[in-house]
Amino acid sequence: MNRYWWDSGGDRRIHWKAWDKLCVPKKYGGLRFKDLRAFNLAMLGKQAWRMLTKPDSLVARVYKAQYFPKGTFFDTQIGNSLSFCWRSIMAAKSIICSGVRRRIGNGETTFIWTHPWLQDEHDHMIQTEMPVQLQGTRVMGLIDQQTGTWDNDILTDLFQPEDVGRIMRIPVSLDYNDTWYWHGDPKGMYSVKSGYRRIVGDYESQGGEFMNWLSLWRLKIPPKWRMFLWRAICDILPTTTNLLIRRVDVSPYCAMCGISQENTMHALVMCDYARNIWEQSNLTIPNIVTNIFHVWFEELQNVLDSDGMLYAASILYNIWRARNRAVWEACLPRPNSLLRAAVTAKDAWLQARPIRPPAALPANAVAHAAETVHDAAHVETALMAGNVVPNLRRCRVDAGYLHDTGRATVGAVLFDANGEYLAAFNAPLPTCLTPLMAEALACKEALSWLKERGEQSIELYTDCLTLQRYLATPTAAFRSYVGYAIDGCKQIATLFQFCSFNFIPRSDNYLAHALATTAY
Repeated sequence: MNRYWWDSGGDRRIHWKAWDKLCVPKKYGGLRFKDLRAFNLAMLGKQAWRMLTKPDSLVARVYKAQYFPKGTFFDTQIGNSLSFCWRSIMAAKSIICSGVRRRIGNGETTFIWTHPWLQDEHDHMIQTEMPVQLQGTRVMGLIDQQTGTWDNDILTDLFQPEDVGRIMRIPVSLDYNDTWYWHGDPKGMYSVKSGYRRIVGDYESQGGEFMNWLSLWRLKIPPKWRMFLWRAICDILPTTTNLLIRRVDVSPYCAMCGISQENTMHALVMCDYARNIWEQSNLTIPNIVTNIFHVWFEELQNVLDSDGMLYAASILYNIWRARNRAVWEACLPRPNSLLRAAVTAKDAWLQARPIRPPAALPANAVAHAAETVHDAAHVETALMAGNVVPNLRRCRVDAGYLHDTGRATVGAVLFDANGEYLAAFNAPLPTCLTPLMAEALACKEALSWLKERGEQSIELYTDCLTLQRYLATPTAAFRSYVGYAIDGCKQIATLFQFCSFNFIPRSDNYLAHALATTAY
């Protein structure tokens, strides 16, 4: 694949960038190609995930009978005399086991010291040393079965204060069994994409490198110009300096001026020929002293608008084409001829681009309009069928969340069908693990408040589009703790004569947001 990317035709070409560098995401300077080994492991992880979460399936039972008859997939070891398929699945076991957690329900099947069930990002295991007599004990023993909450006396007797604090943050629901879930996914479901990200890890920009990669990929320019600029910024153009580094026997001097050694900055900006072109272009060019092209280009992005960047990209691309003609054909076009060619290419690109509507709505506004139309059609259908929605109320709800402490709050404002204010509500919420969990619990508390008021017909509005989609999908399956709150919302919603979940832009939900903020 690397050879295919760099070669053109039958001649062997230089691989200007290593494959692992091309696999880096675009926002960090790569081309987002897949690391094939990591991607294969991520797909194998799908099979391992099924072994772990569906132990009663036919395939899982076959492998269990042969390889781990007395335990679970989480506890099994590689062993000897394995089939090729089983060795492949076991290659992904460490990836799956490092990314899964136990969701605590009644605590009956989760071991305190050997299962990952804490919600700490960096340490998901109990750190307190395990007493020998408590080996094999389960989380159920830490829960007060009468109140359905953690038994604080037992926790303080057994664990260090740090572990006690981490345990107390975890919600308990005795109505659910303990399950495995994929940490980091809102639904708690493993996907090949999330597994791949876990394998390759997080990328970080290195100091001194080009930083505006996203702005480069967003430029409205022809793709071949964008790819040329990427190569220029990465300094992998076949200039004489780069060719000599790769032991290609060439003259070190620039083919356009014949005076200086040629690097990327010289060929595109500093050469007398290129400098003459930039002066005639009437563009605002950065006046900085540097021999590094990406430093100059980053400053160029700061001083030019989108039209100016299109023109500048066309000039850069045509200067490089002129340089190649000087190398291979020993001729150079006049600067004014090159500028005319650059303008012609720019105008042709603008004419070829599809014309967009002048007043395009942002994505969240389109989604809001679609949800509004859907709900209006729902109500109209109910009215046409004779199911009149009496005393329709509209409730706007929002959650507050402090990430460092997990503290969460709810704020809700109730209006009648004409938009007149009726009531308001705010309160603190139990400790939450994620902002989405806080939003779901806020909706649950708002619905409970509305039911206590005796309301029967409700349109609930939230500014969390992800939550609205989950609530509006009747078959959405959850393995994460968010599922507790989602299920609670849906159960309370069945108690109303009419209840719908709608999206509202955050800018229109400021009253509920202010109420949630004051509840701290």
